[in-house]
Amino acid sequence: MKERRKYARYDTEAKIYFRVNYDLKTKVKFQVLRDGKKKHLSRKYLALSRDVSAEGLGFSANKRLTKGDFLYLEVYLPKKKKPVHMRGEVRWARPAFRPRKYSYKFDTGVKLMAVSGEPVAESIYFDKKNKIIWSGVLDSVFGNFRKIIQKA
Repeated sequence: MKERRKYARYDTEAKIYFRVNYDLKTKVKFQVLRDGKKKHLSRKYLALSRDVSAEGLGFSANKRLTKGDFLYLEVYLPKKKKPVHMRGEVRWARPAFRPRKYSYKFDTGVKLMAVSGEPVAESIYFDKKNKIIWSGVLDSVFGNFRKIIQKA
């Protein structure tokens, strides 16, 4: 199968309510939005993040979503009291094909459009010194990578 991902993925396992380790177990609550607008269509659903990239998020849930669905997400990171608010569009959704600790039925990939109200596309950059692609998405999940590198 040909790799179509634009950016590297970082493994996470998080309930979308969220806890962050670098093995990232993160809880996510999401709602479907009407035609990409801010109007919420339904109740919140619980999910567990699987991975994150400079502009995307993968998660597992029991709610079946459809390519093109717009979502409002609340990502609950470990050691944080308030969730990170994100908006995005479902790029793919399929039945889960491997057993998981929390046995969710569907895997979903979301292209994120905004994090904490800021456009994701405008936040992506390549840091020449550290040779890494970074973004507002990764900053919101992992924190500032310069601080991470300094601690290492």
